[in-house]
Amino acid sequence: MDITKLEQKNKCIFAIKLAEKASSYLQESNVKGLINEAIEVSWKWVHTEENVGEVLYNFLDNEENGFTLFQEMEEDEKKISAWDCIIDAVAYVSRAAYENEGIKYLPEPIEIVDDNIFTHMVQSLTLCDSMECEYIEKVYKKCLEEVK
Repeated sequence: MDITKLEQKNKCIFAIKLAEKASSYLQESNVKGLINEAIEVSWKWVHTEENVGEVLYNFLDNEENGFTLFQEMEEDEKKISAWDCIIDAVAYVSRAAYENEGIKYLPEPIEIVDDNIFTHMVQSLTLCDSMECEYIEKVYKKCLEEVK
C-alpha cells in the first residue's frame, strides 16, 4: 500500500474510514457521541472544505473531553489501539483543514503530522483485529480508484 499514490482528499477519506472502523471497538464507550461528532466534522471538511481545523484539533486536545485524555485513561490494549487510529485520523484531517485555511502556525501536535502517520494508523487498526487487513486493503483500493 503506497499512500503517496492517493490525492490529499482521498487520504482524508481513507483516514476517516479507518477511524469509523476503529470506533466500532469503542461501542460501549461513554464518548461514542464525541467520536461520531469528530467523524462527522471530518466528513464535512471533505465535502465542503469549511474551516474546521481548530474544531477537529479541539476533539484531540481538550482538558475536559479530549480524545488523548480518554485514551490515557483506557486500560484495554485493543481500545487503546482503536483510540490511536481515531486520534491519528482526526489529526490528519485537522492538518489538511488547517493547511487549506492557509494557517501557517499549527498546534505542535498537528505540526508533526504527515503521511507517515498512516503506517501507525493502519497498524493500530490491525492491532484491534488482524482481520481488519482485508478492510484496510479494500478501502485503500477504493480510494485509489477515485484518483484514476
